[in-house]
Amino acid sequence: MKKIIMPLLLIVAVLFQSCEGPEGLQGPPGPDVEALGKTFDLTDVNFVAAEDYQFGLTFAAAKLGFEVLESDAVLVYINWGSENVNGQPLTAYRPLPQTAFLDQGILTYNFDRTVQDFSIFLDGTANLATVPATYTRDQEFRVIIIPADFVQRRNAAVDFNDYNAVVKAFNIDDSKVRKISAK
Repeated sequence: MKKIIMPLLLIVAVLFQSCEGPEGLQGPPGPDVEALGKTFDLTDVNFVAAEDYQFGLTFAAAKLGFEVLESDAVLVYINWGSENVNGQPLTAYRPLPQTAFLDQGILTYNFDRTVQDFSIFLDGTANLATVPATYTRDQEFRVIIIPADFVQRRNAAVDFNDYNAVVKAFNIDDSKVRKISAK
């Protein structure tokens, strides 16, 4: 009798495992990919004495489409130049703060932010009035704003100092980056 019970239990277990019930309720929608972050370029940024060698922008003026929270990550990269590689232009983005060593001294591009805005500014030991115009005129910056909950889920695997790693981790399409002129 004991020999018959074990095979019967095995057959019953296999039968119940292959049964399907009705489909359950649909779960909540996943995050909107567009709401995972916004990327935009600031072009034509000029650092002049009249503006204390800084440029500021409110998040409302950037028209992001969502509220930037204090806990959200705001990443700012400077366009450090472009090169043609195999006939394709590649732009080098460096994270702020970024330092340039000039004949006039040390020049640092830096930024700060509040809940409502952010500001990019020049700092360092150089007399800013004598810094060549190539460092103070027509600068371009890429700004990436990523909601904190998404950053926390991906933080361990992303090197935020590496622009290409950020682009890959957050699926940023460089061809769809909106440009905002500072002029």
